[in-house]
Amino acid sequence: MEKAGNGGLEFITGNTPNELRSKKNMTTVRKKAMDHFLKDGKKGNGKSRDSADRSTRLNSEASDKSRSSIGSHEAGNDGQLVARPTSQQRTTRRKQKSRTTSSTNHGSSPDSQVARFQGPGGSVLPPAPIVLPMRTNVQLPYDNHVPPPLGSIGKSLDPFRTMFQATHPHVSVEELKFHCSRYFGTRGLGKYWIPTCLNYPHTFLSTLCLASAHHDIVHELPVESLATAALRQEIIHLVGANLLNPDKSVADHNIVAVTQLIIGEVIGREESGLLYHEAGIETMIKQRGGLNQLGMEGRLASAISWVTLASAILREEKPRTMYADYCTARSTKNYPPTATIPESPIYCPRGKFVTLERSKKCKQQTLELLSDIRMMIDVFLHETKQSRRNSQTLLNLYKKITNDYVPITELQKINILTPADWKYEAIRVAAEIQATAIMRRIPLSEALTHAAVPRKLATLYTSSTASRSSDSLVSPFDVRHDTPMTEYSTSPYSTYSTSPAMQPSSFPFATERPSFSSTHRSSDAPRPSFSSVNSISSEWLSFAPPRPLPTTPSRPTALLRSLKTALENSDLSDCWSDMAGVLLWIGLVVGAASRHSESKILKKYFSATAMRAGIMLCFEHPEAIHATMLRMGEVVDALSGENKGEIVRRESEGVGKRRRF
Repeated sequence: MEKAGNGGLEFITGNTPNELRSKKNMTTVRKKAMDHFLKDGKKGNGKSRDSADRSTRLNSEASDKSRSSIGSHEAGNDGQLVARPTSQQRTTRRKQKSRTTSSTNHGSSPDSQVARFQGPGGSVLPPAPIVLPMRTNVQLPYDNHVPPPLGSIGKSLDPFRTMFQATHPHVSVEELKFHCSRYFGTRGLGKYWIPTCLNYPHTFLSTLCLASAHHDIVHELPVESLATAALRQEIIHLVGANLLNPDKSVADHNIVAVTQLIIGEVIGREESGLLYHEAGIETMIKQRGGLNQLGMEGRLASAISWVTLASAILREEKPRTMYADYCTARSTKNYPPTATIPESPIYCPRGKFVTLERSKKCKQQTLELLSDIRMMIDVFLHETKQSRRNSQTLLNLYKKITNDYVPITELQKINILTPADWKYEAIRVAAEIQATAIMRRIPLSEALTHAAVPRKLATLYTSSTASRSSDSLVSPFDVRHDTPMTEYSTSPYSTYSTSPAMQPSSFPFATERPSFSSTHRSSDAPRPSFSSVNSISSEWLSFAPPRPLPTTPSRPTALLRSLKTALENSDLSDCWSDMAGVLLWIGLVVGAASRHSESKILKKYFSATAMRAGIMLCFEHPEAIHATMLRMGEVVDALSGENKGEIVRRESEGVGKRRRF
């Protein structure tokens, strides 16, 4: 023990409470506290001052309450007194403990409890998300900062230009990177794909090219932007330079760049360049030794395989054998009942829609519609493979899909429409196109025209109406001026073009695509541009009154526009979340059906929808995406003209055999 004079510790002992409260001991305590206070006070330490005050106050309270505390002490083993809590103190402690336990059980945050809900089999855990977002529970500095009004996000995202830059001045690297992160970003993308893309200029710029092509579709540009064309040319130049280097020609990063270039061309429906680059990347992969020799933990081979299959589906062609074989070998996986997977009418590995049944965004009517179109697809493919026809079963399903499920124009009369209702409408239109193609045994691109015909056209088109214009016939798919929101549409989701050149007031003699009769130009002549149409119209006005052309779009175009409106109102921010597999199916079906559409914007929109859903899912559900593409490829192949001829040949052989017997 050190003495107090040396500034150390000093112990006070006593055998009885009176000895501890003696005048000598209390004086020693006060001197020690004051000495400690004076030393730390000179140094400006406020904490020591508080400590000294607290020590003095505690000793004073101990002196004042000494008499009442005599009964609360008892002798210890060494003869000294040990404090014992009184009955009042014990009661107070029990109450405090009870309140603490109650607040812990009833006032805890939702994150500290296991959320449960009542499912078909009892209380189960909530379903996991179908894909993990880029950031979860991470507060970044710019998330807490509120930008000023009308503030630009431009160069401030990369003020020191640390990212690879494009050579063309019209390319905004910051804007396209933000767009790519917003529409395609997932944790799987950041884990398996982005690290390679950030290491090389051509892989990074190919990511921006993909985003730029999608950006053009979102903003409804009739032709690709200058930024998209400039990025494509620069990537082709960089990839070509690497092809001259034996160490880089067939490296993973070079194949990644070409893969993303192909995705951008699939989105933009650039079929001429698409075929050229698909043939080129196939040669690169063969020089590498096959798909199994590619790196990135198999994600590169998976990506190029399903993208090529999707490209073939949208063109209604057979896929390349190399990619179909790879997907076939990696298209099965055993899922537990609790797994959240991208189910759709063309992918249901557990025999029923487990994920869709749990989804809060899927209405019961929507689930029944998906089950019906799935059954129709299964029956159709089974009869094609087994060379027997189930016409009556298909006819019953076709009638149910086209007649029993009412369009959203009927629902809006009695209900306030929600995003779930718009999802139902989008699925209903896609299901009608799919069912029409199956029932008529025609490709999806031909089925679009038949699906857009009014349901009761045969009864409406009588001899009295035969002489009328076809525009006078009422169709449930005709574009109307009134919408569920307003009597005359001012919504940003309006199906009419907002371009000044397309408004009736400034361009009264042309529809969305100018058309002229065969008497004015031959069918082989190139289609005139809008500028030439304006000049022709001015010449006509000089000598003859103008003959107004129809201002309403064709029925197939109107059907596609109504479907686009339904998708835009269905909340695509999360790509339909646990219904993303259904959105992928819609994009593939309608993307193939709109292949010959007169509206370039619309057919690009549905291909972009399919590719976005595929990119969102492929890194966390590769087997599901492989199986989905293979199944849709079977449907397209069964609906093609070649397979239809095979069915006719088999039927004729069967008839001949029956006659011989």
